Amino acid sequence: MKLPREKRVEQAVVAPPPEAAQRVEGGGPWGPTQFDLPERSGSNSQTILIVSLVGVLVLLVLAGLWTFTYFQLG
Repeated sequence: MKLPREKRVEQAVVAPPPEAAQRVEGGGPWGPTQFDLPERSGSNSQTILIVSLVGVLVLLVLAGLWTFTYFQLG
């Protein structure tokens, strides 16, 4: 059984605010977003170092907890 397709009228659901026309920088007509990319000339080495250290710290805590429970229950 085939049903006929419904035709939908296209309409704009949302539009940027009127003051967005004057904005030049900051992620487009809606303003800055959390996904704005850093400058190409910038260096991310400090961010990479911090994230790596936090990851190693989390792994050490997990290993310590696993070792503690292993010797307590074993």
